[in-house]
Order: sequence, then C-alpha cells, then structure tokens
Amino acid sequence: MRWLFPNGISLRQGVTFSFGTLMFLIVAIVATSIYRVNSRLTIKTAHDLLDITTETILSDVAAGLLPIARAVDASATLGSGHPEAMRRLDYQRYFFRLLELNPQVYSVYVGFEQNGDYFQLIRLPDGIEHFGPNDAQPPLDAVFVRRHVSQHGNARVDRYEYLADLDTVIKTEESVNRFDPRERPFYLAAWKQEALVTSDVFILSSSGRPGISISAPMTVNGKRFGVIAADIALDNIALFLSSHQIGERGVTMILDEKNRVVAYPEMDKALRIDGKNVRLSSATELGNPALNEAVRRYRAGEGTRLVFDEPVSGTPYLASFHAFPPALGKNWMILTLAPQEDFVGELQRTNRVMLALSAALLLLGLLLVAFLSRYLTRPIAAVTMETAKIKALELKDDLTIRSNIREIRQLVDATQAMKSTIRAFTTFVPRTLVQQLLSSGKTLEVGGQSRYLTIMFTDMDGFSALAETTPTRELMNRVSTHLDTVTRVIDAHHGTLDKYIGDAVMAFWGAPMADDDHAYHACLTALKAQRAMNAVNEAWIKEGKLPTSFRIGLHTDAVLVGNIGSAERLSYTVMGDGVNIAAHLETLNKRYGTRICVSHSVFREAGERMLMRPLDHVSVKGRRGELIVYELLAAIGPEAEAAGIAATPEQHQLVQLTLPAFAAWQAGKEDEALALYRALLDVFPQDTVARHFVARHEKHHAI
Repeated sequence: MRWLFPNGISLRQGVTFSFGTLMFLIVAIVATSIYRVNSRLTIKTAHDLLDITTETILSDVAAGLLPIARAVDASATLGSGHPEAMRRLDYQRYFFRLLELNPQVYSVYVGFEQNGDYFQLIRLPDGIEHFGPNDAQPPLDAVFVRRHVSQHGNARVDRYEYLADLDTVIKTEESVNRFDPRERPFYLAAWKQEALVTSDVFILSSSGRPGISISAPMTVNGKRFGVIAADIALDNIALFLSSHQIGERGVTMILDEKNRVVAYPEMDKALRIDGKNVRLSSATELGNPALNEAVRRYRAGEGTRLVFDEPVSGTPYLASFHAFPPALGKNWMILTLAPQEDFVGELQRTNRVMLALSAALLLLGLLLVAFLSRYLTRPIAAVTMETAKIKALELKDDLTIRSNIREIRQLVDATQAMKSTIRAFTTFVPRTLVQQLLSSGKTLEVGGQSRYLTIMFTDMDGFSALAETTPTRELMNRVSTHLDTVTRVIDAHHGTLDKYIGDAVMAFWGAPMADDDHAYHACLTALKAQRAMNAVNEAWIKEGKLPTSFRIGLHTDAVLVGNIGSAERLSYTVMGDGVNIAAHLETLNKRYGTRICVSHSVFREAGERMLMRPLDHVSVKGRRGELIVYELLAAIGPEAEAAGIAATPEQHQLVQLTLPAFAAWQAGKEDEALALYRALLDVFPQDTVARHFVARHEKHHAI
C-alpha cells in the first residue's frame, strides 16, 4: 500500500480507507451485478420491440404496394385476353375504382402499341395551382383528370377532362404535342423485363413530388398490345411512416441500393431542389449522425440488427434493416432507427435509480465510517499535532486533550510531561540547538567544528554601584528585565544565546543554524537591543527608578563551536581567539565612551548596510598586531527605517567629520588629526571619541 500513500498514512485515513474500501467493494459488486443483468435484459427487450415494430411497418407498407402490383398484373392479364375491353368505358370504371380504394395511387394509365394511343386517370393533387396542358389552375370542384392522347390525322391530340366523378365532366382542355407512351420509361422497362416491373423513384411531372410506377406488358397472340401501369406517390407512404413513429425519437425510412431516401416521414427534408430540378437526398445529406453510422455498419456487413453509439453524442442507438418483398422487384431496404432509451427508458431509469440508491448508501456508509474514525482517532491526531509543535519548539500552551480511552489518556499525560521537560530544557540550552536535535534525532556528544561566526558580548554600566544601592529582589528583577530584553532581540534575529555571565550576555550568530548574514543580524540585534532598553529605561524613569545602560562588543572570526564538558553535563558554546576579541571590544567602550564597538571584520561583512565610524588601532593581549575598531551608530535601508534604527543626518555628518580625522591620526599626522577632532567637537561638543583623542594628545605632550 506504500505506493498509494508514499508519505505515510494517518490512523484516521487508515481506518476510513479500510472500512470505506470494504463497503465500496460490497456495494459495487451488488450494484454491478444488478446493472449488468438489467442491461442485458434491456438490450434484448429493445431488439425484440424494434424487430416487431419494423416487421409490422414493413408488412403494412407492403400491404399498400402489393395489391397495386397485383392489380396492375391482373389488369395486364385481362387486357391480353380481352384487348377490346381496354378501350371501353367499363374498364375505365375499374381504373376509377382502383383510385378510390387506394389513396396511395396517384394515377392509372395504359399505353397502346398501335398508333401510340394513351389513356390515363389521375387523382388531382390537393391544393395544386397549375395543371394540364395549359398549366392553368384546375376547377375547384375537380377531383380526377381523365387524359386521352390519340392520333387525329397528322396531329396527336392530348385531351384533359376535369371530373367531379367519372360521369361528370367539369372542364375540358386540349393541346397538340408529340407525347408517345411507347417512348416513356414505364413502357420500355415493362417490355425489357417482359414482366411486372417497379421503376426507380422519379419526380411526377404534374405535382413535382417523388413517386414510382408499377407496370406490366400486355400481349395478344404473341404480339405487343400495350403496357398498363400505376403511379404511386411516395408522399402517401411518407405519411404512413410518420403515423407509425417508433418511440419519441425513432424514425422509419426506405432506402434504395444507392442509399438514397425513397420514403421518409418528412419527405420535404429528403428532397433536394436545384432550380427546377428535384432529386432524392442520400442518407448522408439528412445530417443525422446516427443514420450515417447505421448505414455505414450495414453496408460494411455488420448485420441487420445493430447496436451502436452515435459517434457525435455517444447516445446508444438501435437499428433494424429489412428487405422489401421480392414481388416488387426492387432492392430496397426499410430501416427503423431509434435511440435505445425510447424502447427501454423505464428499465434504464430503474437502473439509474438503483445506481443512485447504491451511491447514496455508499455515501451514507462512508460518512458513518468517517464519523466513527474521526471520533476514535481525533485525540490521537491531536497528540500528533502537539508532538509536531514540540518538535518545532512551540511549547507555550499545555495539552487539553480529553478522551474516554485509557491508552490515549496515558499517551496525553506522557506527551504533556515531555513538553514541560523540553520547555525547561530550552531555558538552559539554545533553542536552535534543541530544535536541531529534535529534527535530526541525534544525541548530544562532545565535539565541535570550526565555523566563521559573529560573537557578541554585553555588559551593564555601573552594576556594582547599582547593587550597593538597590534591594536584592529589585536588583534581581531589574537585571532579569535587562537580560530578557536583550535575549528577546537575539532570538528574533537568528542569534544563539550562549550564556549569562552575571549581568552580561554572550551570544553568537551562524551556529548551530547556518546564517550567511550573521554579521548583519548581529549588528541589527545590537542596535535594536539598545533601542529596546531605552524603552525600558523610560518606563523605569516614570516609576522613579534610575535608568541603566549597557555596552556591546561584536567580532567576526573563525572559532570552534560545539559541545564541551563531560558525558554527564555538556555546554554548547564557542571557543577561540575570536571570543576573547569580542569580549575585549565590549570593554573598549569604556575607553571611548561608546555603546557598540565592533571589529574591522564586522565592518567588512556588514559595513555597506550599517553606519560605522573608525575609532582607533588597538592591540589585544596575546595577539600580534593591532586591530582597527569601529563604533556602530545606526543601520541603513528600508528595514532600518521600519525598526526605528535608521541613521540620522547628524550621524552621517558625525561619520563624515570623523573619517578625515582618523585618517590623519592613522597616518601619524597628530597635529592635523588634533585640529580635525577639535573641529568635530565644535559641531558635536558631547562627542566622547573626539574628546578622547584630544585628551590623549594633550596628556602625551604634557609628559
């Protein structure tokens, strides 16, 4: 399980994950099993319903076309046996009755081989505005049109009779044209096949709507006599298809072998009009992705019963293909297409409800598991957070964790004891060292290493006199206040408190935690500590107490830092020549009357961000050569301004006046240096450094 939780796992996570996984597996197995059973039942039911519906529609469509084909075939047989009857009015009544009983039939007609005579009985389309040889509006009461084309002398006369019924002629129109049925496709196709034939879809010239013709040849004594045919308007089939809609979004259509739409519920969408030319749309031109996918799969040989996902939306679809009856002689297919949900929506809704209930049950169980795991593990998690705080040395507050579990109460008591012990330990050992020990898990050992650090020594002015005139308890309080004030500033600037030496403080920067700006942070600490004690002194003065002051020495050097002592008692401190120099710099403040005295190494590390002025060349006991020491006056930069320790214009002027005086003194030009220091005193009469050099010069010449 480590790969799931590379950073480890909490007790609460473990309890929740274990019980949650168990519940999830149980609910998932049950829900999946039920869902799969229902899904299989759903698909089977959908296929069965679709096949039944498709076969019903196919049967009804065939029932509308086959009688027409049989009637045409029977009429052709009758005409072959009784050719004289075809030209009589009684036979025309048969055509009239055929139109009345079959609304899908647009017209019935016969063409004769001899002379090319032609007779046609037409059902006048509803709402048609132009009809007949003159392309005029037909009479309003006209229902049928009887058309005769015959040879009269040298002309072929085309006669249109508009009928209210077979015996009532409302209007007659005539024209002379070259129409010859023997040249028409229905006639030629019937003689080519010498049998009943169904034409391809064409556009009926009188209505501009799609239709087909069924024609059959007539022979008399082995010779051609004529062809009888019927036109069937596909609009009627389209209306029939629309009245048999499958489900809410299902559609049934008829396609030819070229995937053209022969009949469609909305036939206008299946027609493509380009000027006066009208043609049938292909399946792809209807803009139905499900239809395109169904046709593609069927033509690819995937079967006549298809289940697939519509490629654009991913909606599951069902499709069923059935061939047209062979009696019609057309290689057409009837396609029924519908979304799966239209057939089995209720089953799918049941599945969704079941899945929703399973999810709700799982969620409820997970919430219960989460609640119980939280109740059981919250005290342990709280203890864990407290140990993290202890590791980060956040030791202020005591533990207030309560639990009814005995083992957890014992753990809380032990953690509180550890916290109290470490809190006490940090008052004797540097906090950063304790934090480093807790982070690394290592034990303290005697030993150290050389590090480049900055060391600080401080000492109170006039402590002996203060001790003689101040009661013991008050003296302890005042010294403690001073030490606490300085220590807080040291901690705030990454310093390590080494030890208290009476009223003095020893600290250093750069260990145990590395600090690239140790000299700068030490200088900030010195300035801020002086400022903090000024605030303390103001409070003491208000209480009627005498103020105190203290001196600081700073030095940067390579020293030995580490643990010294015995196996029973250790001290984390610094040792080396640099420590002695820092202590000596603190005492030099007495000689020059300054507050903060720093070495040249400090000036080199932090002088760009601090305002310092050179004091003197000094020698340190036990060390060869002399050191240049400086007085730290203020800081430079935005951080200094925010802290209230920024250099003032007077301090900048003081440094500018000191630099040439010290340079002259360093070059051995004592008279010039004396004059410059005296000039400095004219501007700053209270400057102790200038006074020191003037007094030293006078004392030297007096001797």
